[in-house]
Amino acid sequence: MTDFLTITETPGALLTVEQLGRMALRYSLAAEMAGGRRVLEVACGAGVGLGLLIGVARSLAACDYSTSTLALAHQSVGKQVMLTAADAQQLPYATGAFDLILSFEAIYYLPQPAAFLSECHRLLSSGGRLLVSTSNPHWPFFVPGALSVHYPSVPELAHLLQKAGFQNVALYGSLPVERSLSPLGAMRAQVRRLLLGIGIFRHDNALTRILKRLGYGTLTPLPPLLPASLRVVNPFHELTPLQPNRPDRRHRVLFALAEK
Repeated sequence: MTDFLTITETPGALLTVEQLGRMALRYSLAAEMAGGRRVLEVACGAGVGLGLLIGVARSLAACDYSTSTLALAHQSVGKQVMLTAADAQQLPYATGAFDLILSFEAIYYLPQPAAFLSECHRLLSSGGRLLVSTSNPHWPFFVPGALSVHYPSVPELAHLLQKAGFQNVALYGSLPVERSLSPLGAMRAQVRRLLLGIGIFRHDNALTRILKRLGYGTLTPLPPLLPASLRVVNPFHELTPLQPNRPDRRHRVLFALAEK
């Protein structure tokens, strides 16, 4: 059994401003849609983002493949969230049990993403929505992460969702590539690509922290739960609509929103 703890963002880990902002944006998007709904997060990791959903959703459940990361989530959320160990490709919930399903930065770890999306469709109520995020494989500085299987492009993601039975499929991009980088920005981009490519950031130690500061700038410890102060106002304004039949080469992160 693969243990994803080594690549999971856990409380206390030092994150770049961009990493923390990415996390805040995706859970702010979720919070915008979660009000009064039965919500499930698939591949919740250490549960850090659940802090923006507790008290917003009508009910909140979360699951992860790794029991090690779920143990950390238990420490943070206690009994406020129903946590379950589960395979995203075969989820242990009743048909129609949820109104909103979330899955962030996880689909590229799955050998069978189509099975995962079919499961999400099964679990959603009529009119229920699915929000997925993934790294963009066509981003100019893209480097695949450890343990990843396949990163779907915009057209692939749209096709997978439609094949699973979803309607009103919309694709968005966030974190656009700067069209003109400063000399320092260009240097940092090249350093990041080099360090990511050799996998040095898989470990958290004094050396990797120095290299992260060189490649990314200021680092911030990740809290056990995202506080309300990090919630992004009007988060959908941060997204750029994309053509579903065309690969995107400008944005670092892709979001897909679909309806049953």
